Amino acid sequence: MDHVSAIITGFIRQNMEERGLSLYFTDDDKLLAMDDQFETHFKFDLVFSDNDFSCLILSRGDKGLEVRQRFNISWTSARSIREFMEYVRKL
Repeated sequence: MDHVSAIITGFIRQNMEERGLSLYFTDDDKLLAMDDQFETHFKFDLVFSDNDFSCLILSRGDKGLEVRQRFNISWTSARSIREFMEYVRKL
């Protein structure tokens, strides 16, 4: 059985791949969604703990990567997890 963190990461990967972007991990475990020319479109700063996870989402803007949204979600809040996933789908 997959840990919820693996489900969240897999969901982000699948969603970005559907957009033609590849997902890469940085040395400090950030996720970068990049195109074929290695332009970063999104950065996901995920932090997982025993009780919750947080995610800072950055996207391309006029001045480079800009903060889009911050999430701090309890593992037991199915509604908040669904809202997070819906937000990622709509990016």
